[in-house]
Amino acid sequence: MIPIPRNQLKGLNADTLLRFSFYTTIFNSQNLCIIQPKNKDKNTPLKYKQITGQIETVVNKPVAVLLNSLAYYERERLIHQGVYFIVADKYAFLPSLIVNAQAVKKPKNPTKLVPAAQYIFLYYLLMEPGAELTIRKLESVMPYNYLALSRAIVNLEDCKLCRTKKDRVGTKLIYFESSRPELWMQAQTYLSSPVKKIVYSNSKPEGEISISGINALSHYSHLNPEQYETVAVWDKLFSRQNFSFNEIEGTFKIEIWKYPTTMPHQQGIHVVDKLSLYLSMKDEPDARIEKELEIILEEMKW
Repeated sequence: MIPIPRNQLKGLNADTLLRFSFYTTIFNSQNLCIIQPKNKDKNTPLKYKQITGQIETVVNKPVAVLLNSLAYYERERLIHQGVYFIVADKYAFLPSLIVNAQAVKKPKNPTKLVPAAQYIFLYYLLMEPGAELTIRKLESVMPYNYLALSRAIVNLEDCKLCRTKKDRVGTKLIYFESSRPELWMQAQTYLSSPVKKIVYSNSKPEGEISISGINALSHYSHLNPEQYETVAVWDKLFSRQNFSFNEIEGTFKIEIWKYPTTMPHQQGIHVVDKLSLYLSMKDEPDARIEKELEIILEEMKW
């Protein structure tokens, strides 16, 4: 471990500088900042999350806490908060760095995008152009942790849909070389319907749900809405619902989705995004639906 000079830590408050020793090292070909408490005062896992987050914005690389010992329950709480840590020479929690190394050792030939990878891919196609993408930035706006996002990016790379490179300070940048319309066409064999299962109920699910199906299509087109609503809910959230449903009939048709039903940039809009809607309905036999879906793609502002 190489001590980090004080002049490279400008931006950190005096309390943080006095309480920790700062080092840099390389693990799996990636730069890593390690901080070590100078005294025996204990921080809560949430506090460590805040501290490492602040330090990471200054040093622009992953930050791990080096500890001499750690009780099992404390270890679990740090993992739950997503804090990287090393316990002497016994244990380390550095998920994204280990995932990156495994991806190099075990190349894959995937046939489909995993749900998180498809969500990231569609987010990129729909977002404002020009924004720089990193895993940390995706983590700040998406309901996935760093490890899940790291695996999703590896999946996208394996499908030849994106590439990654490191900047001068070791931060992994995610970039797409083709234009967005070209990417959409290239990805067709890897994309799948977001709908995992369909159930019915006489009551609408609570919480984070989005309009889907015909009524979502009518939101984006000239198609008339239906009387009976179709809604979409992420399967992770659906499992927490407490209401009766069946697989035959009901006032509400409920699509259980493999990934979140709204995109981060859809502030206040509870309608599924255009591209996910297309993927969920493209096999419908109704000619009206087929026509409106084609129009939506033609009018996309890539």
